[in-house]
Amino acid sequence: MRRFLAAALTAVLLASGCTPGDEADTPGGAESPASAAASPPADLPEATSELADLAAALTANDVSTVAMTTDPAAAQEDLTTIFSGMDGHYPTFEAGELAYEGEQAVGTLTVSFAMGEDDWSYATPATFTLQDGEWLLEWAPSVVHPELTEQTRLRFAQEEARRGPINDNTGLALVEERALYEVGLDKARIDEGQWATVAAQLAGLLEMDAEAYTAKVLGAGPRAFVIAKTLPQVEIPAGVADVPGRHVREIRAVLGPSSTFAASILGTVGEPTAEMIEASEGKLSVNDRVGRSGLQSRYDEQLRGVPMMRVDLVSRAAPEGASPSPTPMEPRTLFQQDESVSEGIDLSLDRDLQTKAEEVLSTQEGLATLVVINLADGGVLAAAQSPTGGTYPHATFGKFAPGSTFKVVSALAMMRHGVGPSSTVQCPATLPVDTYTFGNYTGYGHTGAITLTDAFKYSCNTAFVAGAEQVTSEQLAAAAGSLGVGTDYDAGFTSNFGTVAPGSRIDRAASMIGQGQVTMSPLGMASVAASVGSGRTVIPWLVKGHEAKPTAAPLTAAEAQGLQAMMKATVDTGTAQSLKGTMIGAKTGTAQWGPAGQQQTHAWMIAYNDTVAVSAFVEVGDSGGTTAAPLITALFS
Repeated sequence: MRRFLAAALTAVLLASGCTPGDEADTPGGAESPASAAASPPADLPEATSELADLAAALTANDVSTVAMTTDPAAAQEDLTTIFSGMDGHYPTFEAGELAYEGEQAVGTLTVSFAMGEDDWSYATPATFTLQDGEWLLEWAPSVVHPELTEQTRLRFAQEEARRGPINDNTGLALVEERALYEVGLDKARIDEGQWATVAAQLAGLLEMDAEAYTAKVLGAGPRAFVIAKTLPQVEIPAGVADVPGRHVREIRAVLGPSSTFAASILGTVGEPTAEMIEASEGKLSVNDRVGRSGLQSRYDEQLRGVPMMRVDLVSRAAPEGASPSPTPMEPRTLFQQDESVSEGIDLSLDRDLQTKAEEVLSTQEGLATLVVINLADGGVLAAAQSPTGGTYPHATFGKFAPGSTFKVVSALAMMRHGVGPSSTVQCPATLPVDTYTFGNYTGYGHTGAITLTDAFKYSCNTAFVAGAEQVTSEQLAAAAGSLGVGTDYDAGFTSNFGTVAPGSRIDRAASMIGQGQVTMSPLGMASVAASVGSGRTVIPWLVKGHEAKPTAAPLTAAEAQGLQAMMKATVDTGTAQSLKGTMIGAKTGTAQWGPAGQQQTHAWMIAYNDTVAVSAFVEVGDSGGTTAAPLITALFS
């Protein structure tokens, strides 16, 4: 019978592509697998259902109800021990073929781990013995893996690949994985009477609140390692080495120039959420670090690379009260996935300009943003927001009424309808459209018959509202597309290019002055300025190799020249004169928002010079010229 079992095991492993050795080919070894029958003799029952039930029970990690020749509770305890070092990794089991001889049957189980890039699967045997007409499992650890014994178990190990850097526009790392050191007190290394004194000593060296850290130490468990600070190695004071009970532990961290630098764009790295682990179908565990937001999330697979994963066969701990084995076995690797080199990504972001933009906005009350685009190639050089914005990407993904900055789009639509920069348009004080009456901003004084350029540079609302009678919703949307907005592009980062879809006659009139249903992000309005300044449709990009291509009708040279003339006039003699010497062309904007009776004002300024285009946005402001323009002046001073 033993010869049969060896042959059946060999048959199982050969069928799965795993060979335990050459015993079957050795004279005097096991019988040929051909001696085992594929089906039971006529007077014996099939063991198919028992094998299927075992596979289901093992998959459910519960063999306590499986009929076996030994105690199922002991088998369940054995199963728990086998997987105790697997960090939650657990396989599925699938029933395969059966081989019979006499009153025994050996079934094949296919064991599959959702682990690594290509998963891990193998075959293992399960032996049943017929007793009183019933097939009973002969429990053994080899049911889980053919090499497991009562003295061994499985152990999982993982080492992350070094995370790829995110580089600036010069190729230098903005964000990369670096070594940091947790400095703290290991309470188990010193007597209880020293805890408070040593905690205060360590806190003093690290220039932190000694009272607060001492309280933290005393409140932790008697064997706790209580972290005081996490620092680069060069910042650890030399005196720390002389503190009794001190402990310094190296960790790996993904760091940028500061914790706030371009945080809404770059994103964060951390432990995957329960939802992420479930969606990964076994590819992720709590041992992993993944991109949680921003570019770190979007390009996580590329930046993270492939970690080293290994499953070893190791000795079990000696039972309680028993002496440990004098010669524990050396761990033996059953599965290994080698680490692969991760890849970085290259950005258009300019480190110095982003830093200065954040400095300009650092003291701004409420939400404000600055977005800068390179006219030469459309790359985003900076996308910053004030501290109030937190980590939500308001600068690139916000949805705000653009106000009169949208008159650049409306002017293009009117030009395509035959109204040139020098054409005469009417600018009445008010203009009724159906049940709503539009007016100009308080203090506006350039009414009557004026040129389109004057209506633009002084920002006459009613002249553009009147233009809605000739410009259709489709034509307005087409003009927006030629200036890089109103179309949903996947630009390789979290970006919003706005919505231009006016409906009713009133809504179309409101859309002409950037109100109604029109919404834009600061990135989108910077795109409009960049398209005018460069003379071509600009879809801004951030990640090299992930540039979106415009799908709208291109901006013609004549159209660009007309818009440039009007935006230049706005700087020379219009509402953006404060930008003289800094910008060539610009457009101011305000937009009312909020519930009736409690409305507030967005303040906008978009502009360009010979090299860059910029948008400045203040969520609650006064006017583009007085609230948004100073941000641009400060940025380029």
